[in-house]
Amino acid sequence: MKEKAIQKVTLSNLNDAYRIAQKIIETSSQMGIGLVGYYDEEYPDVLRKTVNEEGKLDPPLLLWYRGDFSVTQLPGFAVIGTREATPEGVAGGTYLSEELAKRGFNIVSGLAIGCDTCGHKGALKVGGKTTAILATGLDYDSIYPPENQDLAEEIVEKGGLLISEYRIGTPVNRYSLVDRDRLQSGLSLATLVIQTGEQGGTMHAATATLQARKPLYTIYFKDEDTRQHERCLGNALLVRQGAKYIKGSDNLDDISDSVKNWKPNKKDLFDL
Repeated sequence: MKEKAIQKVTLSNLNDAYRIAQKIIETSSQMGIGLVGYYDEEYPDVLRKTVNEEGKLDPPLLLWYRGDFSVTQLPGFAVIGTREATPEGVAGGTYLSEELAKRGFNIVSGLAIGCDTCGHKGALKVGGKTTAILATGLDYDSIYPPENQDLAEEIVEKGGLLISEYRIGTPVNRYSLVDRDRLQSGLSLATLVIQTGEQGGTMHAATATLQARKPLYTIYFKDEDTRQHERCLGNALLVRQGAKYIKGSDNLDDISDSVKNWKPNKKDLFDL
């Protein structure tokens, strides 16, 4: 069996890689896109503790950003869910996003249509802060979905933040979308699932939240038809796995205080 040749690393190779990296950074800077590395002082400590849905530490090494990076210092509350939310889901998700933003949370989501849009727009509506975590480069030509390019620009214009692990020009793919989900949980102290099916992509971020032993909430809808809708069956599944329902009668101040005061148990991996 013929062995595969291993390319020799030379000074020339390293110089070429350095020049390419510098060009990417310079071009990004001209677009208003900055870069923070894992070992930089500005890197959010909460992200250092990011775990994936398998429960393994998986923080991003590089963060490209557009907007006000200091927003990452606010307590984060991820608001996520299906791209095909019911009218009840849109109303409930927007309302809760508004109320959480009023209480000082950075509303974290993924810029997708549907529930993610509810989270971002709810925060913006009340003058709150919101962060969109993208699965693409941050140049506006790469924004996904393209229908929310205007929303991405509005988030930046109103003092929010776009962040990504991917350099400019990186298109979306199914793997980057899944990888993005762990960061929604990672940047947040808690996660709110508006609506999701039992097999929805939302489950990636929800599972990462449970693996991190962070608070996971989902909306309880009074209407039985809504609860039994295929796009909402995942809500009950998540409760069986450890999530808590948020109901209209709940005191949001109590929930806010509980999340802001959340600490991992001593046995948790964060204490290692």
